[in-house]
Amino acid sequence: MKISEIYGKRVESTAGKKGYVIAVKANGKRLECLICADEDENEFTVDINNVVKFGEAIIFNDRESAIKSALPLRLGRASFDECGKYLGNLEEYLFEGNTLLKAKIGKKNYPAEGLVCGDAVIVKKLKRLKSNVLKGGKIIIKSGTYLTDEVLDNAKLHGEYVQTTMKSI
Repeated sequence: MKISEIYGKRVESTAGKKGYVIAVKANGKRLECLICADEDENEFTVDINNVVKFGEAIIFNDRESAIKSALPLRLGRASFDECGKYLGNLEEYLFEGNTLLKAKIGKKNYPAEGLVCGDAVIVKKLKRLKSNVLKGGKIIIKSGTYLTDEVLDNAKLHGEYVQTTMKSI
């Protein structure tokens, strides 16, 4: 691909951010980033490592927005269930790769999907699937999976929302 083809090209993030390329930065022989502007001429940077696809438009993972919206994981916060019962202090997070799996509060582990963190930690009660959700003989959602918003959206996408919610009862 030629650099001249990149200037002015539309860019779209997987999160919905849109704009166009106004500059390309390199470091030695390596492209480092694209300098882009949105429709209001506000500049933003796209790391070349976050580009998913060069085509009609340049599609990229919007890491900058993800980083800005990320919240600090602070240990020691008081933790409560949805009814206000004190559970203990948040002692530890367990993660694999870049995915949070569990949080240790007091002597118990809770799924990371059910935590709402702020000045205190609220532990939402999450239901688990008691059996696999099937469609056409294929497993869409495995048993034991927590019913999070993401899982329910996936069930809606496959047309199995009712089956999914029923198998959590």
